[in-house]
Amino acid sequence: MDANKTGDFIRELRKSREMTQQQFAEMLNVSDKAVSRWETGRGLPDIGNLEDIASSCGVSVAELLKGERIADPVTEEDIEQVSAASFTMAREFVRRKRWLNLALGFVIGAMILLLAVVHVTSHKPIANAEKLITIETLSGNEIVAVMDKGVAGYELSHVKDPDTGSECVFLSAYETVWNDLTGGSEHTLISLGNKDEVDFVYYYPGDDGDMLIWSGDGQQPSMGVVTMPRLVYNYWIVIGAVLSIAGLVFCYFNRRKYFFSRALKITMIPVSLTISLLTVLAGSFGVVYGAPYYLTGILLMAILIYLLFIIVYSLYAQKRKI
Repeated sequence: MDANKTGDFIRELRKSREMTQQQFAEMLNVSDKAVSRWETGRGLPDIGNLEDIASSCGVSVAELLKGERIADPVTEEDIEQVSAASFTMAREFVRRKRWLNLALGFVIGAMILLLAVVHVTSHKPIANAEKLITIETLSGNEIVAVMDKGVAGYELSHVKDPDTGSECVFLSAYETVWNDLTGGSEHTLISLGNKDEVDFVYYYPGDDGDMLIWSGDGQQPSMGVVTMPRLVYNYWIVIGAVLSIAGLVFCYFNRRKYFFSRALKITMIPVSLTISLLTVLAGSFGVVYGAPYYLTGILLMAILIYLLFIIVYSLYAQKRKI
């Protein structure tokens, strides 16, 4: 199969219809750059494009492959040339698609596996400690937090209020999906420090920000925490929604253009992520402290939503021959 000969033949067919490359490309639902590559012999149409070109220009696929109109009657040599060219093109097309799909599948599979591992091992903060923790004083004035049930771990930080000078302890207990599955949660006692050196103990996340669970003598500080993950998620919902709407509007007004399918697939990225954000974080805006846990969950759901869209759209496109 001669790419230059086929390209010249495609150019002749286009000019015979008095069409520009742009008009020809729009009729075939491809880019004008693709038409230019074909006509200059720098590339050959895919099998599906060959059928569309042949149907639109009133020639056979065999004539396109041969690069000229086939005389009647067809000779045995013509049949052999066309068959060889068809077989070579089909084999090359299948080979490229197979390696592309294998590479894409490997990348997506590795990404899903990595996100799943991070998700099941990430800290998932336990909200509202009223029924989870009691504060006890041991000998030597040491105060400890006693857990009503075993937890996977805890985070402890000491902060001094710059306004009142009060010494505050911030405590957060967490679990992981992995510990829930394996029953490995063993922490039940947490040392908080000396009673004489601690004024307040806060637990987070509570029902509304940080929750006071123990206080000594002194003025209660008004300390609250607005976590960075929560801010990022809130802003992304707005940004993602704007990008999703803008993309969908763009796709609607360009639904008959050759780049519609590509634009729609790109638009579905922020759409999938926004849907995932709203689903995962529904009712959890006051307790979003574990960034890795929530982020990996959001990304996993977004990937699954996007893959579902690709499958459904591919079946629809195949049925409608988009």
